[in-house]
Formats: sequence, C-alpha cells, structure tokens
Amino acid sequence: MDFYRIKKIRLINFHNFVDETIEIRSGGHLFMLGDNGSGKTTVLDAVHYVLTAGRSMEFNSAARVAGAKHAAGRSVQGIVMRYNIESNGPLNPNGGITYAALEISGRQGRPVSIAIGVSTRSMDEAVERWGIIRECPVGDLPLVQTENGRRRAATKSEIKAALGGSGYYGQIGSYADDLAARFFSDPETFSDVCKFLATGKAYREIAAHTNDYHQLFRQLLQEPPREIFEAVIANLKSLEESRQDLDKLRAKHLFVEELDALLTRVTDSRIDQAACEWQERHLAAREFQDAYDHCSGRLTAEQSRLAELQTEQKRLDILVESTTHRHNELQRQDAQGLVAKEREARLAVDDAKHKHEQAKKKWIACQVRRDETEADVTRARDALLRAAQHAGRTLQKLGRAVPFSSAALAAALDDATKSAQPENELADLPLADLRQAADTTAQTLDRQLQATEDRLDALAKRCDQLAAEITEKKNRGEAVPLVKNFVQAQRALQQKLLRARPLYDGLVPAPGTTARELAALEQLIGDAVLATWVTDEASAADVRALLFRDFPEHSLAVISPDTETHPHDWLRRFFDYERSDGDALLVLQHQLDARHGPHVEPFLDQSILHFRLREQVLSAAPPRLLGAEQRQRELEREVRELEKRRLAAEKERKDTARELDGLRERRGAIGLYKTLLDEIDGDVRRLRETVTRTAGQFVLAQTDALNARDTCQFHEEDLQAKKERQTDLLVAMQKAGLEGLEERLAEVERKLGRIKKEHQSALVESGRVLQTVKGLQQLCEQHLASLAATRAERDAAQERLLAWHVPDGPLDDFVRVRCGQDAASRAALRNRAAEAGETAAVTAEKIRGKVVLNEGVAFGFVYDEPSNTLHDRRGRVLADVREATRHELREQEELISEQTLRLFRQLVMDNLVSKLQSSVLRLQEMARRIGQLLRQRTFGNNRYAFSITPQESCRRLCELVTRYRSLDPEKTEADLRAFIEDHADEIKNTEVGEIPPILDYRNWFRYELKVLTTGADGIVMDRKVKSIGSGGEQAVPNYLLILTIAHFLFDKDKIRLPVLIFDEAFYGIDAGRRDQLLGFASDLELQLFVASPDQDGVKKEIAYSTSIFVVKDSAYNVHLYPYHWSAAPKQLDLLDAGSNAPSPLAFEQEL
Repeated sequence: MDFYRIKKIRLINFHNFVDETIEIRSGGHLFMLGDNGSGKTTVLDAVHYVLTAGRSMEFNSAARVAGAKHAAGRSVQGIVMRYNIESNGPLNPNGGITYAALEISGRQGRPVSIAIGVSTRSMDEAVERWGIIRECPVGDLPLVQTENGRRRAATKSEIKAALGGSGYYGQIGSYADDLAARFFSDPETFSDVCKFLATGKAYREIAAHTNDYHQLFRQLLQEPPREIFEAVIANLKSLEESRQDLDKLRAKHLFVEELDALLTRVTDSRIDQAACEWQERHLAAREFQDAYDHCSGRLTAEQSRLAELQTEQKRLDILVESTTHRHNELQRQDAQGLVAKEREARLAVDDAKHKHEQAKKKWIACQVRRDETEADVTRARDALLRAAQHAGRTLQKLGRAVPFSSAALAAALDDATKSAQPENELADLPLADLRQAADTTAQTLDRQLQATEDRLDALAKRCDQLAAEITEKKNRGEAVPLVKNFVQAQRALQQKLLRARPLYDGLVPAPGTTARELAALEQLIGDAVLATWVTDEASAADVRALLFRDFPEHSLAVISPDTETHPHDWLRRFFDYERSDGDALLVLQHQLDARHGPHVEPFLDQSILHFRLREQVLSAAPPRLLGAEQRQRELEREVRELEKRRLAAEKERKDTARELDGLRERRGAIGLYKTLLDEIDGDVRRLRETVTRTAGQFVLAQTDALNARDTCQFHEEDLQAKKERQTDLLVAMQKAGLEGLEERLAEVERKLGRIKKEHQSALVESGRVLQTVKGLQQLCEQHLASLAATRAERDAAQERLLAWHVPDGPLDDFVRVRCGQDAASRAALRNRAAEAGETAAVTAEKIRGKVVLNEGVAFGFVYDEPSNTLHDRRGRVLADVREATRHELREQEELISEQTLRLFRQLVMDNLVSKLQSSVLRLQEMARRIGQLLRQRTFGNNRYAFSITPQESCRRLCELVTRYRSLDPEKTEADLRAFIEDHADEIKNTEVGEIPPILDYRNWFRYELKVLTTGADGIVMDRKVKSIGSGGEQAVPNYLLILTIAHFLFDKDKIRLPVLIFDEAFYGIDAGRRDQLLGFASDLELQLFVASPDQDGVKKEIAYSTSIFVVKDSAYNVHLYPYHWSAAPKQLDLLDAGSNAPSPLAFEQEL
C-alpha cells in the first residue's frame, strides 16, 4: 500500500524547544536518545499532539507510575509556558504561543504540512488552539514573525492573514475532522487511531491492555458502519409492524374461513345425512322388492308341488289297500302266531346280549377307576405326612427362639404323622393363638429396633460431633471465651482482614501472678468482657458492621487518640504492662475502674472475693483466658474431657450396635416363625383338603364298582333265559311246518311299511306345502306394503337431499360415491346418518357461539340455522365476505412479500453482507500476511504465530458471508434470509447506536497469539504463559501484539499515516530480540517514533532511520545531534581504495 511518511518535525516554543526542525530522511523511523529528562518524550508528545489534535492524549505518559492519567501530569499549559520541575516554576511566566508541525510526504512525494498552534497566559487558564493543513513544505508555513530584529511565534490572527484562510482552521474540531478525512479515512477510524497511539506510547499501557489478546484484538478492530445496522433495525421494525397488521388481517380472514368451514361442515353433514337416509331406504326398497320376487317365485313353485303331492297320495292309497289284503292272507296260515312269537324271542335275545355286554364294560371301567382313586388317596396322604413331618421339624427348630410355647401345635403335628388317617388329626390346628403371639412379639421387637436405631444414630452423631470439636480445639491451639459464636466471629474478622483482637489476647499476666489470682480476675471480668473485640477508629466501622449484623451477642471497644487513660497501680500487680497490648490495657482500665484492686477474705469455710463493694464466693475453677500458657493448659484440659466423653460415647455406641444386632436376629427369627405358621396353615390345609377329596372319590368309585358287578350278573342270567325260550319256539315251528312263512310275511310287511311310510310322507308333505302356500301368500302381501312405505320414505329423503345439493349426474351414483364403503350396509348407513345429524347440530351450535365473539360482532353476523346461512350487517352472505377478506389479505401479502424481498436484497444482501464480507476477507487476508511475516522472524529460541479461528456458534454465518457473491446471490440468499429471520428479535432489540452482537464480524472469530519453540506445537499466549520467563521475554509478545494490531488498524483504504509511537521502549529486551521487533515493524510498513536512553536506529533490519541524540543544558535549552542511517550497501570508490575503509559512526553537527 502507498503510505504517506512524516519527513520533518518542527517545534516552535514547544516546551524547551525554541525553534527546531528534525529531518527524517527517506521516511524512516525516528529514534530519540538521551538522558532521562533531556526532552526525548517531548518530541514524541509533539508528534502525538499534531496527529490526534489532542484526543486521547496524555503528555509524558511513560513517566506516570500509578494513578489516574490526568492526575498532576504535564499539561498543555506547561508546554506553552515551559514549565520545568527543576526550575520551580514556568520559564515563560507570561504565557505565549506554541507550534508543533509535521511535514508529510504525500502523493508522488508532494509535501503536506499539518500544524497545531496553542496559546495561553497562565497555568490555570484554558488554552486556545487552532490548526493548519496545507500542501507545502513545513518551512513555508509562516509560523515565525520577525519584529524589531527578533523572531517570535506568529499569533493566530497573523497566521490566518498570512495563509489567506486557505488551510487554516480556527477551531480545533474542524482541524481534527479534516485531518481524519485526509489521512485516516473517517472519524470513527480516526478515533480508534487516537486511542491506539495512546496505548502504544507507553509500555505500561501496552502491558495493561495485552492481558487478554482476544479481547484487545476485538476492541481495536474496525467496527462495521453503524448506519447500516441502524437502517436494518429500523426497516425490520417497520416490517414487523406491517406483519402485525398482516397478522390481524390473517386472523380476520381465518375467522371468516373458520365460519365458512363450519357452514360447509353443516351443509356436508346434512347432505351426508340425507344421502345416507336415501341410500338406506333405497337398499331397503331393493331388499323388499327382492324379497317379494323371491316369495312370488316360491309361491308358484309350492302350488305346483301341492298338485303333484295330491296326485301321488291317491296312487299310494290304492297300493296300501292291495298290500294289506295280501298280508292278511299270509297271517291266516299261522293260526297260533308262532312266527311272531319266535321273532319276538329272537329280538329279546339280541337286546339281552347287548345289555350284558354294556354292563360288563361298565364293570371293568369302574374297577379301573377304583384302583386309580385308591392310588391318589395313598399319594395324597404320603404328601400330607411329609408336610406334617417337615413342619414339625422346622417348628421344633424355630420354637426355641420365640418367647412362647408351640407344644400344642407340635403335638398335633406329631400325632398326625403316627395316624393312618392324618387328615383327621390335622383338621383343627391351634394356629390362631400362635399367630397372635408372634404378631405381638414382632410389634414389640419393631418398637425396640426403632428406638435402638435412633439411639445408635444419635450416638454416632454425638461421636462425630465430639471428634470434630476435639479437632477444632486442637487446630485452634488455645481456649476461647464461652461466648456464643466466638470462633465464627473470629474467623469472619480474619477473612475480612479486619484489625480486631479479643481483649484477653492482649493481656499478659505479670510474672509471679498465681493461678488463683488469675481465676479471680477472670471471675470478676467475665467472659463477655474478655471476649470484647478491640480495634481502632480506622477499622471500627467495618468491624461494627460485621459484628452487629452477624454476631449481635458480641461487644466492641474502639480506641481513639483522645481516649482517656485510667491508670491504676494495682493492675500492674496482675498484668505485665511491657508485654501486654496498650489498647487492651486501656479497655480493661475502663472496665475495672476502681482505686483498689480485688482481694480475697475468708468467711466460715469459704473464700470471699471483694471488689468495688461487691462480694462473691471465689470460684474454684482454674483460669482459662488470661495468659497464653493458661489458655493452652485449659485447651488441653478441655480436649482431655472431650476425649473422655467421646470414648464413653463410642463404647455406648458399640454396646448399642451389639444390642441392635441381637434385636435384629430375634426379629428375623419371629419373621421366620410367622412364615412357618403361614406355610403350615396354607400347605397342610391344602394337602388335607386334597386327601379328603380323593378319599371321597375312592368311596364313590368302590361303590360304583360293586353296583356294576351286580348289574353284569343280572344281565348274564337274563340272556341265558331268553336264549332257551327262542330255542323252544324254533322247535314248535318245525313241527307245524311253518319254515319260510316268516320271510314271506317279513317281505310283505316291509313292503306295506314302506308304502305306508310313503303315503304318510306324502300326506305330511302335502299339508306342509299347503301351509307354506298360505304363508307365502301373506308374506307377498306384507312385502308389497313395506315396499310402498319404503319408497315413500326414500322420496322424502331425496327431496331433502336435493334441497341441499343437486348432483350433476344420476342421483344414485352421487349417493353411492358420497356414502363410500358404507353404501352397501344399512346398519352402517343408519349410524352414519345419525352421526351426520349430530355433527350438523353440534357445528350449528359452534357457529352460534362464534358469531357472538368479538370477531363476529365486528362483522355483525346473523345465523339462520334452517337455511344454514350467515349474513353480515351489510346483508352480504358469508361467501361474499370471505372473498372480500381474501382479496384484502392477498393484496397486503403481496405488498409485504415484495417489501421484504426488496429490503432483504437491498439492505442485507447488497449493503450489510457486502460490508461484512469485505471486513471478514480483509481480516483473514491480514491474518495470513501477519502469519507469513512472523514465520520469517525468530526471537531468541522462540517464534510466534498469529491466528484467527471462527467461533463455533458463528461458523455457519461466517461461511455464508464469505461465500456470498453479489452477481449470483441466489446461492446463499435463502440461508442468509433464514438466519436474519431467526435472529430478528435479537437484532431489533439492540440498543440505539449499538451494533447487534450477532452481526458484528469481530465477534465471529477467536484471536490467538501463539509462542512456538523448536520441535513443539504452539502454545496460546495467555496471562499464565506470559508470566513465565524474564521480563524481556514477557515483553516481546506484548510488542508483537501492538505491532500486529497497528497493521490491522492501518492496513485499510484511505489510511495514509501508519505511525506508531513508543516512549521508553524495549526495556529488558535483549538486542537480538529488539532488532527482530524493529525488522518486523519495517515489514509491516509502520513508521516508528521511539524514545529510549540507548536505543538507536542503526540496525541492518531497518532500511532507513534517523537517530537524534538529545542533550539539555543547565539553562534548560535542548540540543539535537542527528545521525541518518541507511542499510543500502555503500558504493565503492574504485579510484581511491583508501576511502572505502570503514569509518567510525558518529552523530552529526547540532541542528
């Protein structure tokens, strides 16, 4: 970048400088060398004053060790009146005029001079200032006038006249504004430069500002233009108001839409109801028609069937008559009826045989059942006996641990195990009394357990409390007064670092004072007085506030210089005045203000303590507080006593723990005993019931087996008798010659039976068919009536349906589609019609409820339920109202959408994002450049690296901003717009004149300066890392930081003067590191102005520099000796080789 450079400095009557011009050749660095107080800093102050117009300015700031910046330092009046501390007053007591001017090499080397003039007449008078900015060498400025052969500084009016008003600024503010516009881009940047120059001027300020690198970088980075954010916030608020109006319109339209939806729901429900009713009646009519057609067809068929049956019946009548006649003829051949008798006997034999076989099978099954039940009884009794034996053994084991007798239950169980039928012995066990005794014992033990546990907890807490008290006393080291919260108050005073000590602590007993005398004194004084906190007036307020707020039971004694003493010689007998605290003795004197001290006299067998007319029995207690030895001895006694109590409590705790274990063991035994009783009651009863049930089943099975055996024998005998009768009849038939007759009779009988059966079937069927015909005739008549009624109901439903909706196509198709899957089910249609009717009624009620709300009242809606219509106060139906609100809402949405898009693209995309993108890219580029330059520099064994890292919360926004392209914004516009809308509230709520934090690009990054050593990764420079190493090592990153920030600040468009001022610079930094710092500053194209007792600019790392040696004589006049350095190689003289020999470096002649 093409920076301007300061080429000359001219000072006229500027403190001790009368009229001096310092040339800085080639725009290099300026180094001021000299003794302390020689005037080096004055030159830097002059440069600083002209460049900043005095803003954020502190004269001789490096000389301030502590205190406020504007407290008793060098002032502008002191500069004008040439005030020197050594001279005991100003050398120009009548005041005067001062000029400080700079010549700057501008575009194409053309000079531009800037100057400030200051005048004042006294140290207490306000100064008058004016400025000059003119394109000319500094020597051409008419700053000096010659009058009567003497040169003097030109006055304000003379300067104005000489310049003709061109380049003259009568007000310092206008000079500063023009200065900012010419050399520092804008007023905001100029303000940042003024602050930064003040920070870098003194190392103290550098060190103070570099504790937090990240925060310092963030503060010194150029902030985005505020007017962009103000416009964004204002337009977002305006847009929000428009959106609120739009929301109201949406709510209004939504209300109308909701009403329309309700009306539509009512209409749809009524259409659904009518359609379902029509379809249900249509299905019913179709069912009745189908039923009639089916019934009529059946009637015709049954009538034909009836005629056929009547014809068949006549034929069968004739056949029955002929077959009966033939059967009678055959029967007349067997007059005795032997054939019939033999047939009856044969049938009887077959029946007897069948019954015998069934009885035999039943007898076998009963025997098997009897054997099975007998085995079940045996198994059940065995299980019952085992349960009784187990219960008896367990009862004998657990019965020893319970305090009551279980003999009755044990005897019953033992008898059962010896009995053949144990179920009888176990029918009534004595469990209730035992269970009640166990419950009573368990309750008693539970109470004892709870009481013992509570006692054990209390003892444990007591032991812990005593142990903590012992530890606390041992840590304290001595006894303390028996005053509530004394230790807490002492600790609070120590934590607050307040000067206060208890009275007893300042009292040292006199040598030879007996323990009995000390005990008597403590009895007279009392713990409350001995615990009094003694302090002075300086700490009294703080001590008083602490004690009387948190420890009101404590007292305070304040010793002031005017506190009167009350000397009493008798106190010297008891206290060592040399070793005791004077304030404590003074307080005690006031408390024991008496001419005579205490004494003890015997009375009967007691010792009586006398003091100030008051008598009391002398306590036998030993002294506790007076004397460190007594306090330590008392503490040991208290610790021994507490230890005894702790050991006693610990012994009692162990005994109680053993007692608790015993109670728990007894309680566990009772629990097991109760469980055993429950098991006996449950298991024995269950097994006994099983035995009883299986025994009853065995008795029944045995009885059934006996009955089955008798029945089998009876049927066997009956079968034998019937066989003998059949044999006799067969013999008689052979004698009468009737063989074969039976077969012929059987054949005729079979034929006759078959014919009669057919005749009877025909007769029954004919009657049945006749009844069917009559029933079908009646059913056809009923179907015709139902069909007529159903069609009438369907016509009524059709009329209702057409009143609400006239379909385009056939009605039945519309209804079938409307009813959907339910169109084929009459039950579903009836349910659906009922639901639709209920929905219509409920929805109509909702409409009546909504029209009375504020929104409905605003329209003035009136609801006509029969016709399901709404009219507003203008007589418009709801459809017209809905269309009007839709039109109004659409117009407003189009307006706001267009406005939103325009505002976003114009304000956010075009202005805001472009500015932020420029700032971010510039920041990233400068960070990269700084990193490259730092990699080329080594400071001792260390190198440094500077980095910026996007904050995790801002990484997405940073990416969107950096990827934005103004010629193709669609790629990121949607994401950026979503981000702005998501944070709209945060942006709108930003205070006036502030930048929304989320849009401030300085908050998007983390700024870090790292120190790197050979073979190690970088370590972030923070307060802890900085504190390690020597002062010089700690100072290097501070200066690197200031140089880096200076580069960030100056490396932007329209900033022309990259100047940095160091006063008393580089202390503690070795030569190698200083050279690297100066080289780094040159790499950054900064122009340094450095004041130091011994730092010159003759360095190979510096291309050009001017070093000025400053000397101040006894008359306070300043003498300047320059040396101009150039690192360019010197042209060798080929003709005179001797002139090429290196010559010693020396300052030039005085300026």
